[in-house]
Amino acid sequence: MNFIFRIFFISFIIFFTASSVHAATEIKFALLAPEGSTWEKLIQEWNKELTKKTSGRVTLKIYAGGVLGDERDIIRKMRIGQVHAGAFTSLGLGFINPAVRVLDLPFMYQNYEEVDAVAKKIQPKLEPAFQKKGFVLVAWTETGFVNIFSGKPIASRKDMKGMKMWAWEGDFLVGALYKRFEIVPVPLALPDVYQALQTKLIDAVYAPPLGAIALQWFTRTPYITDLQVANSTGGIMMTSKVFALLTPQDQEIFRSTARRYARRIIDETRKENQTSYASLAKAGLKTVTVSEDEKEAIRANAVKVWDDLAGKLYPSSLLLNVKEILQAFRS
Repeated sequence: MNFIFRIFFISFIIFFTASSVHAATEIKFALLAPEGSTWEKLIQEWNKELTKKTSGRVTLKIYAGGVLGDERDIIRKMRIGQVHAGAFTSLGLGFINPAVRVLDLPFMYQNYEEVDAVAKKIQPKLEPAFQKKGFVLVAWTETGFVNIFSGKPIASRKDMKGMKMWAWEGDFLVGALYKRFEIVPVPLALPDVYQALQTKLIDAVYAPPLGAIALQWFTRTPYITDLQVANSTGGIMMTSKVFALLTPQDQEIFRSTARRYARRIIDETRKENQTSYASLAKAGLKTVTVSEDEKEAIRANAVKVWDDLAGKLYPSSLLLNVKEILQAFRS
């Protein structure tokens, strides 16, 4: 009788534990974008749909505005289980899988059609590497084409020389690019950038227009250079450990809704980046025009970084693949 009771008791505990794991999973979700930004609003919308479609079994607890630290901090917290998921720029994704940075090389794309053509073929090749490191790349996003915002006009390579410019801490790609142009890198975590502009620790930053507005950097940088230096990709990433706690049905709901909202983030970001130029002009920012000859000279120097980093940040074969896709698309 005692044996039967023990079997029953153990079965009950196993059932109860399994049921409680799948009954409700609150996912701690980190986001650098501030509250009220386009990105934060769309993540909140996604959470409502996710909660509804899983009947409350899966919900996001969203920590916006960088309250959990910079991207490197968030990844460290994910590894020890304090954070479960988050929305990242390519820098954060690159801490897990450096090859991702091949997608935001300087002056690689002429328009968003080219961005999409490369993304469609290259992104699926990059996803398995995240799984091997204990993460799931749930969906791809982007922050858009990046401009230079500065305290004084930047219209040439000469203007860049000696400029003290923010370099996101740990960004090997930006470091290599700055070296090419003799820009003085000032490594800072993203939450520290506004104060650095305020105290004149840095002269300039790089950001998509929407990002410069959301983070209020534009209030400290009266000039914007009309060069779109690079397109910055991003993604929604989760730890494999927490993803595995979801039932197969909820995993599919999580993935499908994440990808749909990620696409909305891309579309809204592209649209709002474009309208942001007018908003910045209205706020008093002056656009610095770079001559066509100077643009070509800047691009020619920047493109050398592609090969400089091949075999270091990403495989040479992957860079070649991207070049072939662009060549085929343009032809």
